[in-house]
Amino acid sequence: MNVFTELQWRGLVHQTTAENLQAVLETDKLPMYIGFDPTATSLHAGSLVPLMTLRQFRRCGHPVIVLIGGATGLIGDPSGKSEERVLETIETVRARGLAMQAQIEGFLSQGDGPPPRFVNNIDWLGEVKLLEFLRDIGKHFSVNEMVHKDSVKKRFEKEGTGISYTEFTYMLLQATDYLELYRRHGCRMQCGASDQWGNIVEGIALIRRIDRGEAYGLTMPLLTNSEGKKMGKSEKGAIWLDPKQTSPYAFYQYWVNMADADVGKLLRWFTFLDEPTVTDLDGKIGSGERIAQKRLAEEITTLVHDKEETENAKKASQALFSGDIASLPVSLLKQLADDVPSIKLAPARLASGSIALIDLLVETKACSSKADARRNLGQKGVRVNGKPPAEGDNPTIGAADFLGGEVLVLQRGKRNNFLVLLGA
Repeated sequence: MNVFTELQWRGLVHQTTAENLQAVLETDKLPMYIGFDPTATSLHAGSLVPLMTLRQFRRCGHPVIVLIGGATGLIGDPSGKSEERVLETIETVRARGLAMQAQIEGFLSQGDGPPPRFVNNIDWLGEVKLLEFLRDIGKHFSVNEMVHKDSVKKRFEKEGTGISYTEFTYMLLQATDYLELYRRHGCRMQCGASDQWGNIVEGIALIRRIDRGEAYGLTMPLLTNSEGKKMGKSEKGAIWLDPKQTSPYAFYQYWVNMADADVGKLLRWFTFLDEPTVTDLDGKIGSGERIAQKRLAEEITTLVHDKEETENAKKASQALFSGDIASLPVSLLKQLADDVPSIKLAPARLASGSIALIDLLVETKACSSKADARRNLGQKGVRVNGKPPAEGDNPTIGAADFLGGEVLVLQRGKRNNFLVLLGA
């Protein structure tokens, strides 16, 4: 299988530095690399684009190199940024790099292909001497050309911001990375997001100028929706790959709720489903049953987490929608507290035997007021643990209503879930 052909039909080829790249990749298993700067302790949904690209190169037999930016993370890449980054401490960047590498190792441990190689650019950039760097590397870069690169030009054009010399040199550092990997590991291919085009081109030029070598570059599109806006955020913020920051249930739900206009593209980008299967799913988009979205969510959640977590997320999703909430393990229900509005209820509040359901609906903010709660109850719009509450104007909740003696699930409508956790 040719990796370029695979990436192309999936829509993951944005730009290439050579017209004959497809032919080159057909005849030579080029070692390739992608760099990740440790700007956070976890990767996010947008990181799935380079991660899946690494997996595609591996499964096609190419040696892949993952570069952790222990040095460049101290500088900050101006690409895609409208303002100067806040500089982090060495300790912070190192800790983030270790966490990020462990996450990538887990993702790449699946599938076939040569074992990935992990490197950190602090190993060579950390020992660079300023005068030697300026003489050996800096002389090969034209400031006139650098200021016209998108990552720099946009900062120049934005009034009141500009760019520091620190971030201005980032391009030289990334180019040096490519040169080092070319020398150390025979790396001749760099991939990155579309905003990395200028950096990749300069790295290729540096290899040609200093070592007279031939290298290549390929960029992938950024993760945006059909309206051109960056994708990968929910109402609670970024969709992280770390289950402690975005639970597998919330991760799964994010993809299930994907807009019809975006799901076809994401089936190509973020799954290994073949073309006939994806085409078949394309035909089911907009059917109302969200078949394509559910398949997308299942595939991605399994890749990022595992099959067991995916099944748990599916069970929770189905139970909350169907009303079969009592069938879920209490431990799984308690995990949902991170993903749906929840409150803690002191056991003393049930000392008299019960508490008014109307009060709980207001406390959980399922309803805006007691009048709103009564209206929803009267319209049969409220469920307790997936079932209609007791009849009457003022139904109550007792300790026996808490599943496992710990969790109560309130629902307003079909999609609004609220948890009450019994405890101090």
